[in-house]
Amino acid sequence: MAARIDLGEHLPTEPASRRITGDTQFMFQFYKPCFQFYAPHALTSQRMGASSLRASLVAALRSCPLLLGRFVVHDDQSISLDYNPERPNAPTLEFHDAALSFAELRQRGFAYSLASEHQMDLAIPDGSISRGFDLPLLLVKVSYLRGGGVAVFSMSNHVAFDGNAVFSFLAHWAACNRALAEPQASVALPDALQTYATSLVRHTGNEPAAGPVEISVDATRTPDEIATAITRVVARSSMRACVFSITTASLARLKQQVSDSGVLAAGEWVSTNNVLAAFIAQHVARANMDAQTYDAGAWTVFQSLDMRRPLGLAPRGLGSPIMLAECQASYAEITDAAGLPALARRVRGSVDKYDAAYLQDAVDWMHAAYRRLAQSDVAEPWRHFWFTALNTNRRCVGVSCMNRIPIYDADFGAGRPQMARSFNPRPNYVIVFPGPPAATASAEYDTLHLYVTLEQPAMDALRADPGWSELCTLVSEF
Repeated sequence: MAARIDLGEHLPTEPASRRITGDTQFMFQFYKPCFQFYAPHALTSQRMGASSLRASLVAALRSCPLLLGRFVVHDDQSISLDYNPERPNAPTLEFHDAALSFAELRQRGFAYSLASEHQMDLAIPDGSISRGFDLPLLLVKVSYLRGGGVAVFSMSNHVAFDGNAVFSFLAHWAACNRALAEPQASVALPDALQTYATSLVRHTGNEPAAGPVEISVDATRTPDEIATAITRVVARSSMRACVFSITTASLARLKQQVSDSGVLAAGEWVSTNNVLAAFIAQHVARANMDAQTYDAGAWTVFQSLDMRRPLGLAPRGLGSPIMLAECQASYAEITDAAGLPALARRVRGSVDKYDAAYLQDAVDWMHAAYRRLAQSDVAEPWRHFWFTALNTNRRCVGVSCMNRIPIYDADFGAGRPQMARSFNPRPNYVIVFPGPPAATASAEYDTLHLYVTLEQPAMDALRADPGWSELCTLVSEF
């Protein structure tokens, strides 16, 4: 493993803690990797040299001590993320000279696999809380490209730092790096990185008799048995991952199509994300049925929903309690292209179910169920919960719209990243990231990137779908 960052006298002196098992975030036990690619720039060697990046990372970590923390299992089997200045768990930072040029990466659509073939990434560790007590929460590798340009690879443990938090940290690191050249500059900690001593989600003490349909728990099987039961048996070689782009102008036209359809009643509305979710659900589900990877029938459509706003919590700070908001789409709604407005309306209407009362009952039930497992001496109770829609044996298609995360905000002083790349291993669960900025001086985008992973026959069917290819352009294959 690469060397840990040594903060020396800059190590934060105050301990910090955040409860993990108080909300749904503990179910996301994996590391999420990402590349940010920077074009050649006259200031690259000065602003993005190893010594500068190392010093600025130390400065950024000083104000975000939980990235120096580790998971702690308490006597009641609850888990917290704790920073102890006597026992820091520092991130790693590695530097690498790559044989690949920026132009070669661009020619291949900045394919993740191409960068990986040239050793520009790091091995992705097991993100399970059970095995991750002493693993760094953040790992970074900086590759200097042949002929100029830089690739910054990073990954964080998603239980501790979700996508918004980690990209906010990378932007904060970049701001600290720019400040090295301006000694009088001060860098404020982004709201997304504010530390909370406990979970954001409050528990009322109620113990609902039944849990929400969106979350499952099973104490009768081992975690490995659960994982096997909810995972469709597919050879890894038969899976295909692609990145597609869709313009914001195309989405605006789809949204207008829904508005003009007459489906919406007076006072009803749909968001752009609702329309995008319906469009993706139709085409991905149809591709699976056309390819016969799944039987024909109705589908569950789900979206990731941040529970903070419905629960009246501040939409900032570490931790994002998530619900996978479900609705049922009939076979006809999936297969009939003209059914997009009705499906978009259904997707939007399903969100209304997830009001404060429903979500509070859900987290109260989960809190009580977790406590019962812990009191029953069930080993590793955090591995016995899962979102029902992520059972890949079921006909489920989901969308996570992350189009507001600051993935292109990390300007270290030599320009913003020209492209970012991650990968999405979950089949039928489409992750939406912002595309690159429309202008170099702005973080605003005019395209979205859709990360789609399907079985090979379904991917072939999707790429052959004229309705999909009319609006979605293949950017790169994994």
